Amino acid sequence: MSILSTIKTDQVNHSGQQMTLATKKRLHQNVHIAIKAKNYGQGLRLLNYLIAQEPSNADYYSHRGLIYYHCHQWSQALGDYSQALRLNPSGDEIYSSRAKCNAIMGYWHAAISDYDCAINLNPCNLMARLEQGILLRNLKLYDDAITCFDLALFFGSLKAHVYAERGRTYHLDGHWNCAIGDYERSLALLTQSPNSALAAKLEVWMHELLG
Repeated sequence: MSILSTIKTDQVNHSGQQMTLATKKRLHQNVHIAIKAKNYGQGLRLLNYLIAQEPSNADYYSHRGLIYYHCHQWSQALGDYSQALRLNPSGDEIYSSRAKCNAIMGYWHAAISDYDCAINLNPCNLMARLEQGILLRNLKLYDDAITCFDLALFFGSLKAHVYAERGRTYHLDGHWNCAIGDYERSLALLTQSPNSALAAKLEVWMHELLG
């Protein structure tokens, strides 16, 4: 049975709650598959149906916000993330997602505030710390960005990424020796856990610095 056939069957089959719960679980799994495959149209259809069935589920709004984000429909994404947070105000990852959307829309203060909320809820949300640091750097608030990266390093993983981004911040702020040191630390970590995209970024930044 296809996914859409499952939806139609569930719409007309109300014989018991167990079938409905099983169907929702299956459809939720297929949402993840659709997002991973970048089949955003199918993902939206599934989520619209799930939200109609269970409008108090924060995860559905968060997932739909992610699809809108990938489709560059920023206002819709922002609305869904906000609704998800109304339903689940302790969702640190939802705050991080809304922060990225606010940043893209130019709502800098709202983005920084959302990252702060994410970090306050979960101090180990390293992606929130990393992304907030990058945002502050883009706003040329270099000292604040360095503080974000320092705290991210203190809390643990993603060190290669954090060293690279902190190095870039030192680089743009004119502290070239510190920048070189962080770039080299990041490259050393990449020998243990390769990441071609980060390595390519570092190569460009080091070329800019060293000429």
